[in-house]
Amino acid sequence: MNEPNQIPWLRISAEAAAIIASILVAFAIDAWWDSLQVDRKTREILEAVRLEMESNLATLQDSIAHHVDISEAIDIAQDQMSTVGVQNKALIDVEVFEPSTGALDTLIATGMLGELDDPALQISLGAFTGFARDLSERESRAVEFRDAARRRIAAIGEPIWSRVDSDRIQADVHHLNLLTMREVEEDAAIESARRLEDHLIKLLRQLESMR
Repeated sequence: MNEPNQIPWLRISAEAAAIIASILVAFAIDAWWDSLQVDRKTREILEAVRLEMESNLATLQDSIAHHVDISEAIDIAQDQMSTVGVQNKALIDVEVFEPSTGALDTLIATGMLGELDDPALQISLGAFTGFARDLSERESRAVEFRDAARRRIAAIGEPIWSRVDSDRIQADVHHLNLLTMREVEEDAAIESARRLEDHLIKLLRQLESMR
């Protein structure tokens, strides 16, 4: 016969275990849902990065072609000892690659880059900025020599709108030397741009594999 005041420990323990189990399940569901939401947001931003890098690659390839045109125009000027006929490309034209980085910046700023499961992709995404910065520095030096050559033309003190004077001015050795130095930097920019191009192609393959 049971004592009337006996505490039903077995039943209480079972109920407590059920309550704890339900709480743990709720926590697990919340954690799973949060993880699912993070994964979804990460996939969305990675897709935005992929589209951004596709656009950057197309723009970069156009930029490389433009740099090549400038370098070839300077070659012509060197051969004929004058910028006549190639002045617009050799002396006036300029090329500066300006990549879009909004999506990549968001990925880094939100800490999502560190949450990626693919270390190789993390490294590739992080390296993009360095490649782009190297190209920017080389392009800046090319622009400096372009500007110096233009200042030299202006400083000669002769009317460049006169055909006879203009032809003579465009054969100025000082001006041509500055363009030769510009070509060195243009060629360096082309090499840097092609390294960035290779990196972007690799990065896009990695991003495609994450889709």
